[in-house]
Amino acid sequence: MAAAATMAAAARELVLRAGASDMEEEEGPLEGGPGLQEPLQLGELDITSDEFILDEVDVHIQANLEDELVKEALKTGVDLRHYSKQVELELQQIEQKSIRDYIQESENIASLHNQITACDAVLERMEQMLGAFQSDLSSISSEIRTLQEQSGAMNIRLRNRQAVRGKLGELVDGLVVPSALVTAILEAPVTEPRFLEQLQELDAKAAAVREQEARGTAACADVRGMLDRLRIKAVTKIREFILQKIYSFRKPMTNYQIPQTALLKYRFFYQFLLGNERATAKEIRDEYVETLSKIYLSYYRSYLGRLMKVQYEEVAEKDDLMGVEDTAKKDILELRGPHAGSGDCDVTVFLDSDSPRFFSKPSLRSRNTIFTLGTRGSVISPTELEAPILVPHTAQRGEQRYPFEALFRSQHYALLDNSCREYLFICEFFVVSGSAAHDLFHAVMGRTLSMTLKHLESYLTDCYDAIAVFLCIHIVLRFRNIAAKRDVPALDRGSTAASRLTFHTHSSLHQLSPVDQGSRTHTLPLAPTPDVPCQISDSDQAHRYWEQVLTLLWPRFELILEMNVQSVRSTDPQRLGGLDTRPHYITRRYAEFSSALVSINQTIPNERTMQLLGQLQVEVENFVLRVAAEFSSRKEQLVFLINNYDMMLGVLMERAADDSKEVESFQQLLNARTQ
Repeated sequence: MAAAATMAAAARELVLRAGASDMEEEEGPLEGGPGLQEPLQLGELDITSDEFILDEVDVHIQANLEDELVKEALKTGVDLRHYSKQVELELQQIEQKSIRDYIQESENIASLHNQITACDAVLERMEQMLGAFQSDLSSISSEIRTLQEQSGAMNIRLRNRQAVRGKLGELVDGLVVPSALVTAILEAPVTEPRFLEQLQELDAKAAAVREQEARGTAACADVRGMLDRLRIKAVTKIREFILQKIYSFRKPMTNYQIPQTALLKYRFFYQFLLGNERATAKEIRDEYVETLSKIYLSYYRSYLGRLMKVQYEEVAEKDDLMGVEDTAKKDILELRGPHAGSGDCDVTVFLDSDSPRFFSKPSLRSRNTIFTLGTRGSVISPTELEAPILVPHTAQRGEQRYPFEALFRSQHYALLDNSCREYLFICEFFVVSGSAAHDLFHAVMGRTLSMTLKHLESYLTDCYDAIAVFLCIHIVLRFRNIAAKRDVPALDRGSTAASRLTFHTHSSLHQLSPVDQGSRTHTLPLAPTPDVPCQISDSDQAHRYWEQVLTLLWPRFELILEMNVQSVRSTDPQRLGGLDTRPHYITRRYAEFSSALVSINQTIPNERTMQLLGQLQVEVENFVLRVAAEFSSRKEQLVFLINNYDMMLGVLMERAADDSKEVESFQQLLNARTQ
C-alpha cells in the first residue's frame, strides 16, 4: 500500500507538472492585481524554482520503480493516470473510513483527553510537593551538618573529660589509703594471705606517691605521712619474720632446706624491702649470706672428715709404681729356686706371719689393684654417678670401705646438688640474675668451695693412684655437664663450654729432657720433683670451681703417669732375679693399667692422655726388649717376646676397643715375631 501510494503521488506530480506546462503554453502568463504579479513563495515546495533539485525526484522515481507493484504495472502497460486516480479513490475511501472510526471513538478520545488533563493536574501538584520537599530537605541537611558539628564538639569534650576522669581516678585510687589496708598492715600476722595482699597494695601506693611527687602533685603531701608510718610498720614486721626464719637455720639437727623452701612463699617480702627500705634488705641479705656460708662450711667440713674415714686403709704409696721391683715376690722366687718364674701378678700369695721377710713390702696386697680397673669404672656410669650420696656413719656400722673416687663422687654430687638448689633459691628470692646472682652465690658458697679445694689439694699431695685421679677427672667432666643441663652456671662461670676439657701443667712438676732409646725419640721427665702446691685465688675458687678442680687433678695425674714411665725406664733386668719365658709382672701391670685408662678415656676422649700412654708404651716395649736380651737362647728370647706381646694384646682387646692404637701396635709387634 505504501509503495502504491508513493507511486500514485509521483504519477500525480508528473501529471500536474505536465498540465501546468500545457496551460502556460496555451494561456501565457497571468495578469491581474498586484498580488498576482508577485511570485508565490513556496520554499522547498516550489518546483519551478532554481533550487529544486531534479536529482531527488529521480531518486524517488528510481526507488518507486524498484517496487514490485510498480514493476508489475509497468510490465502490464497500465495507464498511470488511471492507476493514479484509482489509488486516489482508495485513499479517499480509507480517509473517510478513518474519519468515521474517529467519530465513533470521539467519546473515548474526549474521556482520554480529560484523564490526561487530570493527570497533568496531579503531576503539577506532585511537582509542587516535591519542590516543597526539596526545600525542606535542604534546610534539614543544613541542620544535620550543624548537629554533626555540635556532636563532634561534644564527643571531644566527652573524651577529654573521660581522660581527665581516668587520670584523676588513678591518682585518687593511688593516693587514698583504705581502712582495710591499714588494719591488715597494723594487725594481721605476716603469714596471713591478707597481709601479703595489702602489702602489695601498699607497695603500689608508695610507688604511685613517689611518681606523683616527682611530677609535683601537691595532693601527695596529704598521704605521705600515713604511707610512711605504714611502710615502717610493714618493714619492721617483715624484718623480724625473715630474720627469725634465717636464725632457725642455725638450730642443731635442723634440715635448713625445709625453712628455706618455706621462705620462697614470702619472696615478695624481700622485693618490698628492696623497693622501700634498701638498708633493711641489705641487712637481711648479709645475714643470710653469713648464716648459710657458715652452715655449708660446717656441714662440708664435717662430711669430708667423716667421709675420709671410710676410705680403704691401704692406698697407693710413692713406691707403688709399675717398674718397682716386687720384693716379696722376689723372696718367694728365691725360696722356689732359680727356675721359678715371675708368674702372673694376679696370683695372691699367703705366707705365715712368722716369716717376716715375706712381708718386706707391706703394700704388696694392694699393689696389684693399683693398676687394675675392676669394678671401679662403674663410678662414672649414669646410674652410679647420680646415686644417693654415701652416709659415713652407716658405712662405718657396716664396716664398708670405698676407694677415693667413690668418696670424691659422693662429696661433689652433694656439692653439685646443694649448689644448684642454692643458686636457684638466690635468683628467685633475692631477685638477682647474671653476674649479681653469681656474686651472691659465691658469697654464700665461696668458703665451702675454698675449703673443698684445699682438702683436695692436700689429699693429692700424697696420692699416687693414677686410676683414681683419672676417674675423678671424668667425674668432674660429667658433673659439669649435669650442671649445664640444669642451667646452673654457678660452679663453672668463665668456662666456654660445659664439656670442654681443661688441662694445666705446671713447669715446676716437670724437668724434661730428650731421651733416645732404640729407634724411638721422645720427651720424658728425668725424675719426679717434689710436689708444689697450686696457688688458687679466692676469686678463682668462687667463679671457676670445676676448672680449678681440674687444675689440681690433671697435673697430678700426669705426674703419677710420668713417675710410672720413669720407673719402667729405670728398671734393670739384671736385678729382677730369676727369669723365665712367661709374661712378666711389669708387662701384666702395664696391660691392666693401659686398658683401664683407655676404657675410661673412650667415654670422653682426650688426646693428652693418649700421648702419655704412648710414652708409657714406648718404655714398656723397650723394657721387654731389655729383658729378652737377658736370655742367651734366641728361641727363649722369641718365646718371651711372643708371650708378653700376646698377653698384653689379649688384655687390651678384652678391656679396650679393637681399633685402639695400643691394640694395633701390639698386634703388629706380635705378627712381626710370629711370622
